[in-house]
Amino acid sequence: MKYRKHLMFFLLFFLIKSTNLVAINSTLNSNYASGTEAHVTRDNTNQILIDRVVLAEQQLRVQKQNYQVYGGLCLFVILSVIAYLIYSQYQLKHHQSQKEKELKEALSKIEIQNKQQEKRLKISNDLHHTIGEQLTSIISSLDNLKYTFAIKDERLKKKLKTISSFTSQASYELRDAIWVMTKTEITILDLQARIINYIDFLKLQHTNIQLLFKVSTDVDTSINFSMLKGFTIYNVIQESIQHSLTYEDVSMVKVTVRTMVSNMVFKISNNGTGSRTSTKIIGNGHNSMEKRIQSVGGELEFIFLENAGNEIIITI
Repeated sequence: MKYRKHLMFFLLFFLIKSTNLVAINSTLNSNYASGTEAHVTRDNTNQILIDRVVLAEQQLRVQKQNYQVYGGLCLFVILSVIAYLIYSQYQLKHHQSQKEKELKEALSKIEIQNKQQEKRLKISNDLHHTIGEQLTSIISSLDNLKYTFAIKDERLKKKLKTISSFTSQASYELRDAIWVMTKTEITILDLQARIINYIDFLKLQHTNIQLLFKVSTDVDTSINFSMLKGFTIYNVIQESIQHSLTYEDVSMVKVTVRTMVSNMVFKISNNGTGSRTSTKIIGNGHNSMEKRIQSVGGELEFIFLENAGNEIIITI
């Protein structure tokens, strides 16, 4: 009976102890688990912070690189603009310098031309007041001589008439020379006026010959020739008319001016017999006229028409 009590007491004591141990062990396990979770949480938090720091540093580095790129681009643009402005300024100064140089050259040429024009005017006035007056005096003296003295010698009359005609021709050519000397360029209207004046002059000497001058309506009256080209054309036309009157048995001489494509065409035609002898004589002068026209960039063509006259065509 006593033994049973001791055994019961021992079992009860063992049961209480076991219960306490289980409770303590459970508490310890719970505490250990909580500590582990706290440690893991703390490590995760630290890792997150570290990652954020690293990410922030990377973002800062990228942002810094972007700033450097943007700064480089801005610097490049600024330098490009400055370089363009400097180059534009240089070009402007160079252009202005070139224009000033051209202006000085133009003014120098104008000054030289003005001086040359003054010299030409002085020479033309001197010619007019000296040689021109002398030729006029000779013509007047010859006319007075014919009317004052009853000259019966036909050879002498013919000689006086030849001298008078030659002197009149020389006087007219002198006026032409003076006219050219006062010109820097010759317009188509100037050329027409001189040809008309020359034909009117010839009409007084060749009353039995019909002298005609015609200008086509398609001729551009604004065309200008240089002094040399204009006078060469006029001189060759004069010579062509003179050949027709001198070496051809003509009753009509015609000068026509027209436009063909982009060229000016001057044609001197007659209705002479076109004899071989006269053609040979004209042909000798034709070479000289052709060279003069070619020297000013033109062409000259001589057309012989059997028993129908001749044509001299000047193309400029």
